[in-house]
Amino acid sequence: MSQAPPQAAAYLKTRVTVFEEGAWVEAHRSRLLAHGPFHVLTAWNPLDARCSEAENRAADERMRVRIEALGGTPWRSVGHDPDSPHHEEGWAVSGLDDASALRLGAEFDQHAIFRITATTQEVIASDDTWRVSRPLP
Repeated sequence: MSQAPPQAAAYLKTRVTVFEEGAWVEAHRSRLLAHGPFHVLTAWNPLDARCSEAENRAADERMRVRIEALGGTPWRSVGHDPDSPHHEEGWAVSGLDDASALRLGAEFDQHAIFRITATTQEVIASDDTWRVSRPLP
């Protein structure tokens, strides 16, 4: 593993929420955890590009279709930067292993994906060259 790049710290502090049963819940409190760890991916702003809302929504829909084609179950998620108004919509995904989730992140030109457990938020480079994690409350 190589050392994580500077932007990894920004990714790591992201607050991830999942929409389930009509409400937004913190990812580490999601009922998805009943089946073990899950991944959170986005198709927005590939490789740090600032895409239009229409471009981001089109990529988001393509990702949802790919998740389902791979046998995963997508749940709407949002990653929020706690220090700014920036957010990105994405998908909390159950049913994919780490390798499949990483390939999907790379396919959509994302630097990294999230892996969520009941106690940890991990950020993994889409090429799996670095990983960082933080404990969750």
